[in-house]
Amino acid sequence: MERRFYVRNSGVAAAMPKRSVRQLPKRCLLRVPLSCWRRWSKTVSLPLEGQRVLVTRPAGHGDSLVSTLENAGAQVLHRPTLALVPNQAPLPVLDLPPDWIVFVSPFAVDTGWPRLPLAWQQTARLAAVGPGTASAMIAHGALSVIAPPQGGGAEALLAAPEFAPQAGQTVLLVCGTGGRQQLQQTLRAQGVQVVEAVVYDRQPAAAQLNVPEGWQQSALDFLIVTSAAGLEYLLGMAGPSALQWLKQGRLVTVSERLAQAAVMAGFADPVVAAGADDAALLAALSARVGSTK
Repeated sequence: MERRFYVRNSGVAAAMPKRSVRQLPKRCLLRVPLSCWRRWSKTVSLPLEGQRVLVTRPAGHGDSLVSTLENAGAQVLHRPTLALVPNQAPLPVLDLPPDWIVFVSPFAVDTGWPRLPLAWQQTARLAAVGPGTASAMIAHGALSVIAPPQGGGAEALLAAPEFAPQAGQTVLLVCGTGGRQQLQQTLRAQGVQVVEAVVYDRQPAAAQLNVPEGWQQSALDFLIVTSAAGLEYLLGMAGPSALQWLKQGRLVTVSERLAQAAVMAGFADPVVAAGADDAALLAALSARVGSTK
C-alpha cells in the first residue's frame, strides 16, 4: 500500500512540517498519496521561501510566530530582547470596584487576571488594547471584552466607539512597568480616574545579542520588533557589527509610533503590520516580499 501524508487543504499550511501536521484536527486534513505530495511540493511556492527573519519577542511568547513564519518558508532566528517578569506589587486599594478594567497585553492578562477580586471581574466593563489581549481575557473566563477588531495599542482602543469611560468613572489599567502613558493621559484629560495595577516588570533579556556567525555572514531580510522596550533593548544588546547587520534588514513593527522610533535609530523604511498577532505579521512580510518580486 502506498504511504500517505496528511496535509491541510489551504494556502501556506499545506506545506506544514510533518510534526506540525500531526497536531491538526482530522477534520482539517486530507489524505494525499506520497507520489502526489512529492510532485506538488516541487511546484508550490511559499510566501516567505528563503527569507531570513529575526524575531525578538520575549522568551515563551514567540514560539507560535516562529512556527508560523517557518511554515511559510522562512528561516527564523529567535533572539528575545525583552524579558517579562511577574512581580508581587500590591494591587491598588479602591473603595468601590472599578467601572472599567483594561489590560495592555496577553501577559498582563495571564499575570493580572488571577489576582483581581472576583467582584471586580464580574462588575466592571472589560477592555483590551488589541484582539490578542482580548482572546487571552476570554480564555481566562471573561464573557464580554471591548477591543479593536484589528491592530492594537492605545490609539486603537481609544478609537473604538464602545470604549467610552465617562468623567468621574474609574479605569483600572493592568500593565507592566514603563510603557507609554497615552491611554492614561487621554482618559485623565477627559475627567476619568485612571489607576494602574502594575503586575509585571520589563527587563532586558540578555546583556548581548547572540547572533550565530553563520547568520551574520548572510544578509538579514526582516527583523520583527513589536514594542518600544523591545526596540530599546535590541539597540542596547547589539554590538557595532551586529547593529550594522540588523540595519541591512527591513524592520517590521506594529505601529507608526514604533516605525518612527526605528527610523530615528537608523532603520530605513520600516514596515507597519496591521496588528501584533501572528497572522498580521505574516501578512505584512508576505506583502513586502510579493511587492519586490
